Amino acid sequence: MVSVILACGGNSTRMGGKNKLLMEIGGLTVIERTMLAFDGISQVGEMIVSCRSDLKDQFYKVRTAEFSKEPVFVMGGDTRQESVFAAFRACDPKAGLVCIHDGARPLVSPETIELAIADAQKYGSAIVCVPCKDTIKVSDGNGRITETPPRNRMFSAQTPQIFSYDIYKEAVEFAGKCGFDFTDDSQLLEAMGITPHITVGEYSNIKITTPEDIPVAEHLLRIDRKGN
Repeated sequence: MVSVILACGGNSTRMGGKNKLLMEIGGLTVIERTMLAFDGISQVGEMIVSCRSDLKDQFYKVRTAEFSKEPVFVMGGDTRQESVFAAFRACDPKAGLVCIHDGARPLVSPETIELAIADAQKYGSAIVCVPCKDTIKVSDGNGRITETPPRNRMFSAQTPQIFSYDIYKEAVEFAGKCGFDFTDDSQLLEAMGITPHITVGEYSNIKITTPEDIPVAEHLLRIDRKGN
């Protein structure tokens, strides 16, 4: 069984005062579309949403979709990591895998989710990434370039990020002992000396962050519906 954690605790500060998870894409709110992406995956046994309490109330006011796996809401923390950990504590300990996904990535495809699950079953972890299209520059923090890494080794991390339940539990305990607070879940494994496995995803799996992302997501959704 896979326990899905949806991280929805952000403040949408770059969305001009609107809550991005309650904005509509193709007739459904972002959070509904994200939930539906996982609701249709047979391996998923539960969905746990980590969010502010007011988001839960607002979600039920605007909700239109029906789910076969009714989501469970938990109170998020002050940081992304705290919010994910709060949801993890609500996961069924009998779950074989824990899948962590950004609530603001509503266009993740079933193919990407299922491929990541298969890789996590095989390797113990699966971090969905896409190859970087741009050349990456490393800065010294003072506006000067210090390094240009080979582009063929550079990836942009997305979600879902899926881990063996036991490995992630160990990572949570490790973070608590060492005082780590990361914005990316795979960093927890890296800090422990574990090398996570890359699952190559899709560029269409965008994260809704700024107002410009809404029309882009709607366009991608229309293309997907046409089968192009």
